[in-house]
Amino acid sequence: MARPTRVVVDDALSAPGQAGLRLISRLTEAYAWLSGVAFTLQLLFLGTGHVRLLLAALVPVVLASWWLRPNRDSWLVALVEGLVAHGAVFVLPNPQPVIGFLFAVTVRRALHGDSERFPFKAVPALLGYLLGFGVWITITPVAVTGPLVVSVAMPLMGLAVGTMALHETVRSARLVEDARRTVDAVVRASPIGLVLLDAEGVPQLHNERARELLEWAAGEPGRVPCPHGPDITRCEHGCRSAEDPVEVGVTRADGSTGVLAVHAVPVEHVSERHTVVTALDVSKRREWEDALRTRAERDELTGLAGRTHFLHLVDQALSAGETVGLLVIDLDGFKEVNDAEGHEAGDWYLVSAAERVSRAVGPVATAARLGGDEFAVLAPGHDVRDSARLATRILSELARPLTGLGHETVIRASVGIAVSSPGAGTADLLRDADTAMYAAKREGGSRIRLFRAEMGERVLARQRDKADLRTAVFDGQLVLHYQPIVDLATSAATGAEALVRWQRPGYGLLGPGEFIGLAEETGLIVPLGNKVLAGACEQAMRWREQGRSLGMTVNVSTRQLSAPAFLPSLDRVLKTTGLPPERLTIEVTESVWADGAAMRGLMEVRETGVRVALDDFGTGYSSLSYLQRYPFDVVKIDKSFTGALSETGRTAGVVRCIIDLAEVLGAHTVAEGIETQAQADWLRNAGCAYAQGYLFGRPDLPENWATQPSAPR
Repeated sequence: MARPTRVVVDDALSAPGQAGLRLISRLTEAYAWLSGVAFTLQLLFLGTGHVRLLLAALVPVVLASWWLRPNRDSWLVALVEGLVAHGAVFVLPNPQPVIGFLFAVTVRRALHGDSERFPFKAVPALLGYLLGFGVWITITPVAVTGPLVVSVAMPLMGLAVGTMALHETVRSARLVEDARRTVDAVVRASPIGLVLLDAEGVPQLHNERARELLEWAAGEPGRVPCPHGPDITRCEHGCRSAEDPVEVGVTRADGSTGVLAVHAVPVEHVSERHTVVTALDVSKRREWEDALRTRAERDELTGLAGRTHFLHLVDQALSAGETVGLLVIDLDGFKEVNDAEGHEAGDWYLVSAAERVSRAVGPVATAARLGGDEFAVLAPGHDVRDSARLATRILSELARPLTGLGHETVIRASVGIAVSSPGAGTADLLRDADTAMYAAKREGGSRIRLFRAEMGERVLARQRDKADLRTAVFDGQLVLHYQPIVDLATSAATGAEALVRWQRPGYGLLGPGEFIGLAEETGLIVPLGNKVLAGACEQAMRWREQGRSLGMTVNVSTRQLSAPAFLPSLDRVLKTTGLPPERLTIEVTESVWADGAAMRGLMEVRETGVRVALDDFGTGYSSLSYLQRYPFDVVKIDKSFTGALSETGRTAGVVRCIIDLAEVLGAHTVAEGIETQAQADWLRNAGCAYAQGYLFGRPDLPENWATQPSAPR
């Protein structure tokens, strides 16, 4: 096995030819200096004439430029070299010393010069020599022979070729060196650890980042681990050839832990097999992923399992083929707690409920918060009896006295249970448990209900009812009937109350009591109410055109009034139909007082001139302060009072009080449910102005009103 060695990246990435290149550079420099000195001496001792002295003085100038400015070159020095080479041809007995000088300066320039210094600044010396040699041949009586030309040309050609080759070699070496330094800087600055392993898994090269990430000791590098063992090159699970990185846990020197993404790529060499390993610290990313996973799996407020994760757990339990009990728990009266105590108290209430549910189920089941005040419990292996016991334990735990809201209270809840059957899916099980829970709610809450098939049938029927009602609202199945409102003094009809009916295919004509609640639940009450309002106003105008002056009363729900679009819709209907506002009466119940938005809407309606009637007075939460603060134009006496007029004197006294109170407040009274003449006579004598009931006419289609007496226009 090769001895593990720490190889510094700078040395490891150095090309083998760098040392040789440095040696060539030193030898060339020494040769150039020696050639320069020898050339000076040859000019002094072998040259002829006084020009030799000048030329011998110029050569040291060139040498001095090498010394003083080794990495810079000027055209002045190049011209001096050309002058020396030109003159030396005439003063020396043969050209060899000149060629030696040319070789020295040109090779040195090729070795040290850049594209500006070489070859352009080598031209003056070569031209000086060639021109000098040409002049010398002209003025000297010497025969120009082939050997003479070869003796001059070949050295020059060799000089040109050699220096060009040397320059390209040096330039390439410098490019390699620049690239090496760039790679070295990138490797050193990289946040990724890099390791080169030999066939035995021993690190041959590595950067300092790899040492830090892999927690290698300061002495020698260790092994590169993988999730399956201490050596990634010996992993039998494919870590060395995996396309994606593998994650490896590491323990740092300070005792903390981290996660590395390690990727090993085999590299085949001629002599042996190597592996390049990259290591990246992904600890922060893993922390973020874990935090996101926790947020996805856990409810942020209560710490219980979240809805998505809980449904995944139900899927897994059902896939395992065992019996699964599912409980859906909804807190009773939570909205009142939230509204009365505030959202912070509501959150505390939910957290307290979650803690008690979790404590009640223990380790045998998983509790979750599905949303709002709805919780769920997954109980694998629980049949009907086990699930019922678990539900009882949960309700008992929730019912323990709870303090923290400034007073003692208990948490009440309704629980629905569904137990899996063969082939049941998560959605089916959750739907069944939810259905059972709503059944418990409808029965008064604070109880447990087990899902039964007939519950599902009722739910399906309810869903069909909702779909059919939507069709009825938008496809014209709603029919308006009108019941007369008569003046008790004259028995003439002064107005009519519009009452909606549903002509449901296959069911006949349905009264409002069979679908208004469903309309409220689904939100269809708003479009339904708008259609009734528009139809009633149109009918009032048709009667007006027929010469019958009848006011129109229309029931409006609290939800309609609280909608921002109600007032514009009302204004549009009045303008479209042309009905005077004072001929329209909006009828509301006492529940409007509990809704601030609806009350504001009602006051805005009254400012338009439309009259307002208070329906079923005395049967809800009547308040004299409300009556005084928000005056009504009409107060309607509920039929539960008028129907009992002959039974007790107390009822008669209450009705007298209502009539007198309305008179004090400046409102008219309308008595509902009048079926006998005795009732009508009593109410007229008591001061009641108007009445409606079967005695005067049942709700009917407008075309059947031909015989109905009415007040003169």
